[in-house]
This record gives sequence, structure tokens and C-alpha cells, in this order.
Amino acid sequence: MENIFDSKEYKSSRNAYSLQCMFEYFIALLSSDAFLAKLLKDIGLSDAATGVISSLIMITFLFQLLSVPLAGKLKRIKKYIIIVDTASQLLFAAVFTVPFMPISFRGKAAAVTALILLGYLALYLNNTLCYKWGNSFVSPDNRGTYSAIKEMISLFAGIFFTLGAGYVVDRFETSGNLHGAFGFLSISMVVVCIFNFICLARMKELPLAESNALQSFKEIIRHTFGNRSFRNTIILVSLTEFARYLTVGFMGTYKTVDLGLSVSRIQMINFASCLSRFAISKPLGKYSDRYGYANGFYLGNLLNLAAFVIGIFASPKHGLLIVPFTVLFQMGYAGTGQNCFNMTYCFVEDEYILSGIAVCNSVRGILGFGASFVGSFILNYIQNNGNSFMGIHASGQQILCAITAIFTVICLVFNRKVVSKQVENRK
Repeated sequence: MENIFDSKEYKSSRNAYSLQCMFEYFIALLSSDAFLAKLLKDIGLSDAATGVISSLIMITFLFQLLSVPLAGKLKRIKKYIIIVDTASQLLFAAVFTVPFMPISFRGKAAAVTALILLGYLALYLNNTLCYKWGNSFVSPDNRGTYSAIKEMISLFAGIFFTLGAGYVVDRFETSGNLHGAFGFLSISMVVVCIFNFICLARMKELPLAESNALQSFKEIIRHTFGNRSFRNTIILVSLTEFARYLTVGFMGTYKTVDLGLSVSRIQMINFASCLSRFAISKPLGKYSDRYGYANGFYLGNLLNLAAFVIGIFASPKHGLLIVPFTVLFQMGYAGTGQNCFNMTYCFVEDEYILSGIAVCNSVRGILGFGASFVGSFILNYIQNNGNSFMGIHASGQQILCAITAIFTVICLVFNRKVVSKQVENRK
């Protein structure tokens, strides 16, 4: 008897899902980082306001909780995902049309904020459902490897996509036509959205299981936070996220201001780190399939620890240490990024997977949001004291790396002593 996962329809759906994730990644790249920063600067927002908008994006993880009651009302998932996902991407594309609007500065600032938040609202109303739908076509014994290959495709294609988009934007800006660059980005996102639509349309329709019936808040809490194995997973993933956001969000300015690196050099470092992550993703995926997703997560955090220990010593006098810091951090994220989702499948009953992913991501978002404010407070305190902390002369980012390293050690111990010892239920 043929294994259903080897059927033509399932193979085709897996391939379509991999490409859909790639196109969605393209949209995420174009609607964030340097591209978004240029737009926010152009409409007149300050650095502080830009930071607030970036922090608000993190808290939108909470929107995923809204997908849980929706799942209980949907009979079919495909039409819903196509509509909501397309709406999300068109909202992000619309962000880059704001500079062309004949409205005041405050109006433009409000429009950008509203479009970004609405875009993420639509994305996260859809994200958890789409993740479960796409992974329904993947054999439970091969989920780690598939996740790694899927990530490699997005990562590798994303490198060249952003390099090309960045080159075009630079040409527009050099010619004094930055608004032309915004028009190019908006049109590019619409084109990507069309390809994303085609990929979703090619995926096989699957009816939502009867177990996805509307669940009460009490039931969700009992089967997520009340599930000791999953509760331990939430603690591990959320602590890891807290440690990460405590430091990483402030490394961008450290590279350009304190270390004096040019944008081109930073892009070269990012290119090397992406290639390193690309190279290690599949081996880590295979390791996770064989020895457990929790152990794959452990290896990822071990690489993160190495990165942050190196970051402690990445002072202006030893600026080249930022290279291994960036490379090791990206390699570590290859182990933690996918396995935090894969662990959910193993420690939550099948009918509560949607709720589990939404709850875990919401807690991650809250802690990540809080970590950025804690990190900002610590950074300001150290800078206001002449880059000194408890008698130690060092930059704020170096101290944050040290604090993050301590939290990462706690995560490693908790992972090894508790989560890795839990029996993973592959389903």
C-alpha cells in the first residue's frame, strides 16, 4: 500500500508550500530592515519613533491567539488562507505607497503604522493555520529535514533577492529619486504576491479535522499551560527569545556607529552568515529527526552561546570579532528557529496544535517585546555612565551579550535536564 506522503498530490503540495514560504519570506524582507527604515526616514519619523514601530511589530504575535476561535468555525481552510494571506501581502505593499499620498506628516505616520499593524494582523490570523496545513503533507519522521530544506530554499533565494532589490533601490536613490525606489518596491511586492497566490492555489485542499471544533478558553489553557511537557517547551522557547531580543536588536547601531563598519561590509558579513546557516540547516534538520527536536534546539542554543560569548569581546579594538558573532548566531538560529515549532507537534495533543502554536508564539512575542525595553534601559544606563557597568568599562552591547550568555546557559541546562528528557510523540 502506497504511503500517502509519497503520493503525487502530497509531493506537489509540499513543493508548493516550500515555494510559498520563500515568496512570503521575500515580502518579509522587503517590508522590514533597511527598506522600511528608508521609508520611515523619508516621511520624517525619528529614530525613536522607528524603534517604537519595530517594537509594535513584535507584540503582534498576540494576533495569533485570534486564529484559534477562527479555526473552530472554518469548514475548509484553503480559501480562507488564500484570501487572508493575499490581503496581508497587499497591505505590506501599500506601505510603500504612503510617500505618494497627498496628506500631512502625521497622516503619513498614522497610515504607515496602521498598514503595518493590519498587515501583521492578517498575517498572524493566517500564519498558524497555514503552518499546520502545509505540514500536513509532511511525514512526521521527516519534518526536521523538510523544515531545514524549506528554510534553505528561502534563505538562499532571499540572499540574491535582497541583493538585487537593494541594488535597484541604491540606483534610484543615487539618481535622487528615492520615491521611485518606493514605487519599485511596492510593485515588486505585488508581483511576489501573485506568485505566492499561485503556490497556495496549487496546494491540495484538506478539510479541517473535527477536532478543530471551537474550543473554550478553559480547554485551551488546560491542554497547553496545563500540559507539563508543553509548558516546559513554552518556558524554554520564551526564555531563548527573551535572551535573543535583549541583545540582537541593538547590534545594528553597534556595527555602524561603535565599530565603524560600512553598510557594504555589513552586507558582506550578513552574506557569509546566511551561507553558513544555509550549510548547517540540513545537517541540523537530520540530527533533529534522528535524536529529537529538543536536542536540535539544544545544539542551536549552544551555537548561540558561542556567539554571545564572542560578542562580549567584540570591542572597537577587536571589531573583527563581530564576524564570528554574526555567523554563529545565524547558524544557531537554524537549530532554534524551526525546532520551536516542531516541538509543539510532539508535546501537544493533535487537536490542540493550533492553540499550542498560537499560545507559544504569543508568550514569545510578549517576552521579546519586554526584552527590547529591558535591553534599552540597560543600554541607556551604561551609556549615561560613560560606558561603565559595575566598575567594568565596556560598551552597552558587550554587557548585553554577557547577560544574554547567562540566560542562554540557563536555557541549555533547562533544555538538557528537562525538555530533552520528555518523550516526543511524532504524529
